[in-house]
Amino acid sequence: MIEIACQLKDNVLYPFSSEDQEKLKGYKDNQVVKAKIQGAKRPRSYIQLKLYFACCKTVAENSSEQMWNSKEKVDFNCRVACHFVNPDLVCVQKDGTVEFSYRSISFANLRHIEACNYFTQAFEVMAKKLNITKDNLLKNADT
Repeated sequence: MIEIACQLKDNVLYPFSSEDQEKLKGYKDNQVVKAKIQGAKRPRSYIQLKLYFACCKTVAENSSEQMWNSKEKVDFNCRVACHFVNPDLVCVQKDGTVEFSYRSISFANLRHIEACNYFTQAFEVMAKKLNITKDNLLKNADT
């Protein structure tokens, strides 16, 4: 199963980017493809989300630390550093320790303004990890 972003134009879905188009090359012309579609009236920027994960990848590729050596780990560490917790899933144990569940940044779970605030903080965390400016991080991210 693949995941791609599409945009609707004149009632026809088109791949959003060249990467999304490349993912479709495994299918044949006129092949029926079953898909689950999710959208929003005011969707958050796919380009913004793509830039975020490109920055995560950049940090991972330039980090020798085991906890920062994959884009998934960088993403998780950014959520922790930004304290991006789900307030409905905070657990206090009997011994008083607090356990947090971190929020998802998926389109379905996060409004646009919340995402913008998170990304602003996360880009700063990633830049600091590499000891560079946020602008340099964004310029060096391979989108």
